[in-house]
Amino acid sequence: MAQAAWPEGVPIASSFLECVPGRTIQDGIDELEAQGVDAIGVIPLFVSGGSAHVNEIAYALGVTSAPLAGTKLAPFRLRAQVRYGRPLDGAALFAAPGGGDGPGDAGPDGEAEAGSVLFRMVEDRLHGLGAGAGDAALLVAHGSRHEPFAGRWHASLRRLARQLVQRGACAAASHALLCCEDIAEAARKLQQALAVLPADAGPGLLAGDRTLAARAALAEAAARAGIGRRERRVAVVPVFLSTGYFTARVIPERLGDVAALYDGRPLLPHPALVEWLSREGERLLAGMRAEDG
Repeated sequence: MAQAAWPEGVPIASSFLECVPGRTIQDGIDELEAQGVDAIGVIPLFVSGGSAHVNEIAYALGVTSAPLAGTKLAPFRLRAQVRYGRPLDGAALFAAPGGGDGPGDAGPDGEAEAGSVLFRMVEDRLHGLGAGAGDAALLVAHGSRHEPFAGRWHASLRRLARQLVQRGACAAASHALLCCEDIAEAARKLQQALAVLPADAGPGLLAGDRTLAARAALAEAAARAGIGRRERRVAVVPVFLSTGYFTARVIPERLGDVAALYDGRPLLPHPALVEWLSREGERLLAGMRAEDG
C-alpha cells in the first residue's frame, strides 16, 4: 500500500476484513473521520466481483441496502459518504447514487484496465512456472456455488483465459472453481487438447468451446492409436492474492497425480497492483470531486 502513488495530502487507511486486530474496516473509518474526512473512496482489494465479500462490505458501508447473501458483517459506524470502487476484474456492481460506479457487471473503462492488471499478473506467473506460448493455463479460483456470485466468477475467469490465448501467453486456457468443480479433470481436458494441438494454432481454444471439445476427442483417439502426442504442458495458476491453506494444500491435493506445472505461488506481490491502486484511487477521487460540483 505504501508504494502506491497516492495523491498528496489525501488521507489513506488500509484495512482488513478480519484477523488483523487494530486494522479492521471500522478502525480505518474511525481513523479517517478523526482527520475530518467527510467522503471516503473505498477500493475493495479482491480479484473478482464474484466474491461475496465485495458485496457484504458494500452493504456494511451503506452502499447497498441489503446483501445478496447471508452475512455476519454488521453495518459499520460512519458519518462520511462512501464511493465504492471496483475489484481487480473491473466489476462495477453498484449504482453511483448509492456510492458506487454504475450498474452492470463491468464498466467499459474498468474492464479494460482491470483485465490488463490481471493479465499481467497471470502472464508473469506462467513465465515463473516455465510455461511458454505452446503450453496451456488452468486458472484456479475458490469461487462460489451461489448466484449471482458463481456467474460473475465464471465470466471474469473466462474473459481472463480468453485474453491469455489471444495475446499469445499460452496456446489454450480454461478455469475451474475449487468450491464446486474438479480441477484435476479440468487439467486433464487441457492435456487432451494439447496432445493434438497444431504448432501454429491460433486463439480460441478455450475450455467449454466446441473447438476444444473436438480436439479433446481427437486426442483420445490419437492416444488409443499411439500417435499425435506432443510435449506440451498444463500450468496451474492459483488466482489468489496471497498464499494460504488453499494454495499450499487444497490445490495440490485436488490435482493429485495429474502432471502439471504448479508451485503454489499467488498473484502478489506484483508491480501491476501498485499501478492499479494508484489509478483506481485517482478515479474514485475524480468521481467524488465531480459529485461535489
